[in-house]
Amino acid sequence: MPQTEMQKESRSDLKTSPKEPKKYDVIILNDDFTTFEFVIEVMMTVFGKTRRQAEEIAETTHVCQKATVGRYSLDIARSKVAKATRMAREEGFPLRFEIQ
Repeated sequence: MPQTEMQKESRSDLKTSPKEPKKYDVIILNDDFTTFEFVIEVMMTVFGKTRRQAEEIAETTHVCQKATVGRYSLDIARSKVAKATRMAREEGFPLRFEIQ
C-alpha cells in the first residue's frame, strides 16, 4: 500500500471518537434499621447529592422500598456502592444497594 494511502487511512482512524461507557443504575434498598439521617449523609458524602436531593432519595426509598441514586459507569458504581456499604457496616447499619 502506498504511503499516502496509509496516511489517509490512519488519519480517518483518529477521527473515530471513543464510545461513552455503558451506564448502570445504583439502587438503594430500604430496610427497617438504617436511619433517615444516615442515608442522607451517605447520599451527600459518597454520591455527591445536595441535602435536598438526598432527602428526596431517602423519602422515596422509605415509601417505595427502593430508589435510584444515580447512573454511573460500572467501575464508578461499584466503587461508590463499596464505599457506602463500608460506611454503613462501620456504623452497624444493614444498608444495601444494587447495581442494575
